[in-house]
Amino acid sequence: MVVTGTIRTMGLPDDLLLRPAVEATRRIALSLLDEANAASARMDDPSDEEALHDFRVAVRRLRSLARAHERHLGDAIEKKRRDQFKELQKWTGGARDTEVQIEHLERLAKPIASVDAKAGIDSLRESLEATLAAASTRGVKKARKRFARLDQKLRDPLGHATVSLVTEDATYGAVLAGLAREHVATLADLLAAARSVDDQEPLHTARIATKRLRYLVEPARVSDARAIAIVKRCKRLQDVLGHIQDMHVFQATLKAAAAEAKPAHLPGVLALQEGTDAELERAFGELEAEFLGEQLDALVDSIEWFARALDGARQTETERKYLLEQLPPFLAKGEPVPGSGAKVSSKELRQGYLPGDKVRERLREVRKGRTVTRLRTIKGGSGLQRIEVEEEASAEVFDQMWPLTEGCRVHKRRYSVPDGALVWVVDEFLDRELVLAEVELPSPDVRPPIPTWMAPHLVRDVTGEDEYVNLNLAR
Repeated sequence: MVVTGTIRTMGLPDDLLLRPAVEATRRIALSLLDEANAASARMDDPSDEEALHDFRVAVRRLRSLARAHERHLGDAIEKKRRDQFKELQKWTGGARDTEVQIEHLERLAKPIASVDAKAGIDSLRESLEATLAAASTRGVKKARKRFARLDQKLRDPLGHATVSLVTEDATYGAVLAGLAREHVATLADLLAAARSVDDQEPLHTARIATKRLRYLVEPARVSDARAIAIVKRCKRLQDVLGHIQDMHVFQATLKAAAAEAKPAHLPGVLALQEGTDAELERAFGELEAEFLGEQLDALVDSIEWFARALDGARQTETERKYLLEQLPPFLAKGEPVPGSGAKVSSKELRQGYLPGDKVRERLREVRKGRTVTRLRTIKGGSGLQRIEVEEEASAEVFDQMWPLTEGCRVHKRRYSVPDGALVWVVDEFLDRELVLAEVELPSPDVRPPIPTWMAPHLVRDVTGEDEYVNLNLAR
């Protein structure tokens, strides 16, 4: 059975890694379009200094996603559209690069006390500001108009995903595992080739490879704690490599300025060159200490650990479920996790199942604070394998369909509790005396340690007991 579902922008679902890759990648693309749109609107505010940067990052992530997932996005983002993303980056690149150079000039100029250097620094600042004004007028305005048209053309094809409820379409997690291994192998080769700060080409290419790896893993943060640590590590590496790249670019700017400088301006340019050279050496030292040699091996190992967990979970949702005698008191009081101080999130779920045989449609209303989301989900498959197609429903449609779920409903409050690399989900049923806890695992062979906050309330492991299957609990 093949189902075509409509995808609207609702954020990324908690089970993103278990969704079919064709659906998950479209959800990610739509969320990035939303981010780019929001950043573009902020550029109307001249005091918002980060708007252009955020716009460029969202577009860069879209381009990276389209490049990595060309097979799964299919015609939704064809080569013509990918080339247009590249053009958007090119049109806004001059303005952003000049902004960064001005920021570095201001920082490097602060410790320079020489009066003779002031004229040259002021002259270079005026030149960069003039370049920025021209680039902002031409490229940024052009890019915003083109993006608005591109956004309109992409939303409809991205908003539809066709998946099979019978065949085993590759999950996003399984695809991500393979891509993560490929990306980190490329990055490791590039970093190994960087022997000194003068190796500009491998350092520059490694910076791009780091961004691609980070952007690839980032969407997994919604459902995999390992991804959070990897993204943080990649962000630090990206910052170090980015600073080296910025200093190389600024070196070239200063070299050109020195060649054309008036005698009165030369001392300022030379003082900035000296500061830039020192920054480069310091940044490469950080790279060696934090990311080369054994540290590089550790980064590769962390990606492999992450990928193996996704391999173990491919095509299946593997979880263990436990019966608790009561809700742990700290959850009832809205307190952080004892011991770790981690923040707990909660939401109220009201869900019901429509009559069906092989395919069941689920209605779910999610309340989190003042936000209410209503979802329709078609579920298919058997055993551990689960394929879902989900879309948002209006209040009117939800209210019309809800009576059909009579006799097959559940009402509960769900708590998400971080515990090391795992996230436990505790369901407090509001329509009966029942508390269940479950945790998603990388493979069926893994038995998680029982958290200290849960142990005093544990009755037994009920994994595999039909009585505690979600659908069977509905009444």
